[in-house]
Amino acid sequence: MKKFVVIVTILLTGCASIGSVKDKPQLYDGKLQGNHASLARCVVDRLQADSRWVISSLQYNMWEYPDIAASEIYAYALHQIPEMYARTSPLNPDAVFDYSAPQPVSRAYAQSAYTGPEYSFILLLKRADNATVLATLKGNKYEGRIAWENLQACASAVKKPE
Repeated sequence: MKKFVVIVTILLTGCASIGSVKDKPQLYDGKLQGNHASLARCVVDRLQADSRWVISSLQYNMWEYPDIAASEIYAYALHQIPEMYARTSPLNPDAVFDYSAPQPVSRAYAQSAYTGPEYSFILLLKRADNATVLATLKGNKYEGRIAWENLQACASAVKKPE
């Protein structure tokens, strides 16, 4: 009987954690030149144009938080997106898929534990002053490094105020 109780307890504990997303490590942070909204758009545009299939196949959600003057990009691998079926997958040659760039959704910022699907990376761009943003990137090393490199390229393309 004791063995049965132990086995049931272990199974219930294991099942309770299914579907929960573990917080990924912070990979990069820094202060960069530019506007949070334009940098976010630039980064997503560059990542969608990337020739590496691991990067170009990522799907993005963009959030804007007017209350804290910030933008956030969530990148998801295709197999992690909820409601992604074979008929709507870009990997299916017969699928009807919208390849247009994601439009930012404006909403209030509520800092709480992330409960969405597994993500490849999250990039938060928060206004520091009129000319700079504070950037924080969490996620997988490979995709995160490429996103950070693209962010730096976008920031270096911004004209410095004279």
